[in-house]
Amino acid sequence: MASLQDLNFVIDKADADLGTVTATKLSGYQIRMTVTVRPKGDTQMVVRANGQYNNKVILDPVMYQDFFAVLQKSLFLTANSID
Repeated sequence: MASLQDLNFVIDKADADLGTVTATKLSGYQIRMTVTVRPKGDTQMVVRANGQYNNKVILDPVMYQDFFAVLQKSLFLTANSID
């Protein structure tokens, strides 16, 4: 959720049981992003992101690359106890 908020998304819905977060970004246009997190074994997680613009899937990789770069940085900082 923090990674989405860092990218100026507003959290619409979060479901801990399903491992999903849906958020919207409004800045002249509306982008909706859904992120799903699932465990993979005991020490790993699978994170999937799906973006939509006007109810059409976003195929441009830049939005996804930006999201995963922010997520990677956040995970690194958390793992190394850096604020």
